[in-house]
Amino acid sequence: MKNPIVILAFSLIASVVVAQPEESWYKIYAGKVGNLPATLHLHKAGKNYSGYIWFTQNQWPMPLYSGDQGANDSLSLSASSGSVSLSLTGIVSMDNFSGNSVLTKENSGEKKSTFQLQENTEKIFTSFSYFFARGSATLAKKYNNESQCDYFAASIWPTGSSTSDAVLKKEIFHMLNIKAPSVQIAKWLNDEKNKTLALWKTGNEKMLPKEVSEMGLSLSSEQEDKIMVMYENEKLITLAYYAYSFSGGAHGNHTTTLACYNKQNSKKIILTDVLNPSGIKILPAILEQVARLQYDVKNNKPLDQNGFLVNKIPVTENLYVTASGIGFLYAPYEIKSFADGEINLLIPFTALGNYLLPAYKH
Repeated sequence: MKNPIVILAFSLIASVVVAQPEESWYKIYAGKVGNLPATLHLHKAGKNYSGYIWFTQNQWPMPLYSGDQGANDSLSLSASSGSVSLSLTGIVSMDNFSGNSVLTKENSGEKKSTFQLQENTEKIFTSFSYFFARGSATLAKKYNNESQCDYFAASIWPTGSSTSDAVLKKEIFHMLNIKAPSVQIAKWLNDEKNKTLALWKTGNEKMLPKEVSEMGLSLSSEQEDKIMVMYENEKLITLAYYAYSFSGGAHGNHTTTLACYNKQNSKKIILTDVLNPSGIKILPAILEQVARLQYDVKNNKPLDQNGFLVNKIPVTENLYVTASGIGFLYAPYEIKSFADGEINLLIPFTALGNYLLPAYKH
């Protein structure tokens, strides 16, 4: 006769399902969307995809606002900036992403085509791992409130040990406000998730159940923080820290903070590294010209009579540099309404002429 204790033990062990960690990675895909050469910086965290895509022609990085993975490795991505939007739907694998695309520009209709992107493993690019933490919390049943707290955070992390890698690690710590230099990024993300969810739960459960019940979904909270690669070539790299929060109200708020580095000397690029004093002085006028062109403003009326919140566009240090120009990124409400999202104004180097310092003249 078989030992019932052994049978019971085996049954308990067999019934345990070990949760497999969700896959995460960062990859660079390059190829063509239609007949336009493009580069895609893609970050995967489970079924969540995010990143940036830019075309070689103008090197204007567009953020990916959504990434939905379906069956059979199908993936739909969408990106937009200003009056331009792009959707990519296809099959993604570790070394290939291909399918159908739709490129749309206001007042110009849409262009449908196919796209073919291959993983780019050139050594000019920085090697990154990608870590993330995700979780949710709800209130105890006695509070009779269906509010929920959702948390998601992710970050790239250099895998090398060069001076450039060390500088980027330090920048990531700075963006996330991590004080301890020895902390492991994956553990920190998970600890922050647990801390955030616990604080939300204990904070709301300090109130009386009747009071909590009457507050309805107003207690709902959502936080998302991601550090990604926005742009990189053999000389330059820009990190983008996207932060979104919602704690009630009509909508959440989001911002993206940029950090652009010269990979050859591992120094962070600021405006005075690119433009001479005369260029900096005339920059507001050039930014206005770019904004009018980008948003198809054809009259001579002031900007605040053409959908902007300002008469003059302020110069921001939230900038990035590509091989073809310098870009300035503005948060919602900074120069346009929330509905317009972030405003990304790219000034081509060809428009800056003698205002450029020698290192950026071609």
